[in-house]
Amino acid sequence: MFRIYVVSGRRLVTPTRFTERDGDIHTVRLARVMASSLARATTTRSTSTSRDVESSTPRARRVVARATDERGAVLYFAYGSNMNVKTFQGMRAMKPTRSIAVVLRGYELAFNVPGVPYVEPAFASVREARADATARFERECHGVAHKITSDEWEYLVRTEGSYDVIDVECETYEGERLKCRTLSHRTLPNFGEQLASVRYMTLLREGARYHGIDADYCEYLDALEAYEPVKLDLMQCAALGVSVGPTLLAAAPAAASAATRGLAAGDGRKALIDAFVETQDVLWGVNNTFFAPWMGGGGQNSRRK
Repeated sequence: MFRIYVVSGRRLVTPTRFTERDGDIHTVRLARVMASSLARATTTRSTSTSRDVESSTPRARRVVARATDERGAVLYFAYGSNMNVKTFQGMRAMKPTRSIAVVLRGYELAFNVPGVPYVEPAFASVREARADATARFERECHGVAHKITSDEWEYLVRTEGSYDVIDVECETYEGERLKCRTLSHRTLPNFGEQLASVRYMTLLREGARYHGIDADYCEYLDALEAYEPVKLDLMQCAALGVSVGPTLLAAAPAAASAATRGLAAGDGRKALIDAFVETQDVLWGVNNTFFAPWMGGGGQNSRRK
């Protein structure tokens, strides 16, 4: 038994295990991988950055216009820190073959993903625009459509945790419609929506400008208030530390209920994620009730005293 590695451009395809017993199956798999690599080489060109100039040929536009094409690539709409090359290609090690500035209409950017109070309060998500929304950026969200492999997409979904996958239709600034997949997070009752940290907002602002996103939207990101960390004294830090145990106990019933629903549906991963999200929401409830009046809001600058 031995392994076969297929090299496509600068990328190394997952090794194919070959045995005499099941040689026909893996030979077919190898042939498909080689055919896919050849097709990719003839229709796209390699790039060392996340930017790419969209081909003007009708065939290329048709290929990009599908969320999942015949080679298994996925168009992923990024609106948060994954717009930033340092995050997406650096920390996450993604290798998009195409990255295009786009707009998603009927949705708005929201910071309703819970983080850690007093440090990294919130992260970005997209949610459907309210029916009574009138401001432009309450009705549309700008970002980047990254073309990545299905394996990269699955890895991204796993590592992003508690987001839900949704299918959306984006539009390039040239008017081309693209069917994409993206990640959306439900709004939690205790957490609601908080401010993102200066560090996190900087990633969004840099990524938006790097990819040539609408100038008005870049100014909109610049104008969003960012969270400035509270300087806690020793007693306040001690109080937060002591509260961890009781908070986890308080969260246990809600977390167990959420996990039970996930397990009943036969989805262990969802059970774990839902239990974690419920625990986070209880944590924020405790913060809002007991600590915010004393220390200032863990995710809002305006609540400080």
